[in-house]
Amino acid sequence: MISLDDMMVFAKVAEKQSFTQAADELGIGKARVSQIITKLEKSLNTRLLHRTTRSLSLTDAGARYYEKCRAISELVAEANSEILEVDQVPSGTIRISTPSTAMVNILSEFLHQYPEIKLDIIESDSYSNLIESRCDIALRASSDLEDSSLYAIKLGYFCDMLCASPTYLANQQKIETSEDLLHLDWISHHIVHGDKQLRLTNHRGQVTLLPHSPKVQVRTSASVKEFVLNDLGFAIMPSFTVKKELAQGKLIRILPDVHDLQIPIYAVYQEKALMPLRIRTLIDFLKQHEEAFG
Repeated sequence: MISLDDMMVFAKVAEKQSFTQAADELGIGKARVSQIITKLEKSLNTRLLHRTTRSLSLTDAGARYYEKCRAISELVAEANSEILEVDQVPSGTIRISTPSTAMVNILSEFLHQYPEIKLDIIESDSYSNLIESRCDIALRASSDLEDSSLYAIKLGYFCDMLCASPTYLANQQKIETSEDLLHLDWISHHIVHGDKQLRLTNHRGQVTLLPHSPKVQVRTSASVKEFVLNDLGFAIMPSFTVKKELAQGKLIRILPDVHDLQIPIYAVYQEKALMPLRIRTLIDFLKQHEEAFG
């Protein structure tokens, strides 16, 4: 089988009309260049060059072959140039799975910074198989990988906390201990926290389990927050979904000494060695904005 590399060697010889000059530009020995041309002629069963001790010229067949080789060389250069130009400016579509609409702000900032990138976002708190869902990247509060070909990188931490609205708390007795939660209405994220018991973990890692039946069960963080904002009870909520409401006083954190669980959040992705620039850019951006998850 004729090698494309051998064809490019012939094209260089034809261009320079010299074995010596071609060898110098290609960085190989003159003897090696001669061997390649001889092998190429034997493979084609055609003489490509007229050789004398003083000159070198193309045969008619060699001239036609050179034109084809030059066209191939130009096409390869054009293809490489286009890819390099694309890689200089992150662009294209990223399909991303994210657990909450709270990521909208940080992803909006990313899009403002990289306007040539488009996002196809799958918002779901359910566990989503990265490969089956055809996602480029998934943000997860777990590093568990469903496939050995996947990779995960830690982006930062968020805090799992107990929250309720001021209006709801105003109608309740003072909340001082974990047992006081049993007298409150629980809004449960069924996928994350279930419907049988509250699992509370303090900053020292001590765990308290409280049997409790939720007043409302939902399956997205957004719905949990809306029910809590509507003064229907308390909930365990990730800090990045309630940061704004806490700052505005619309929500109040309760019993921070009882539940203060720091949870890592990961970016999970498929490719590593040949990762597209747009994916690498997003991961680097998220790593630099760790505060968005806190």
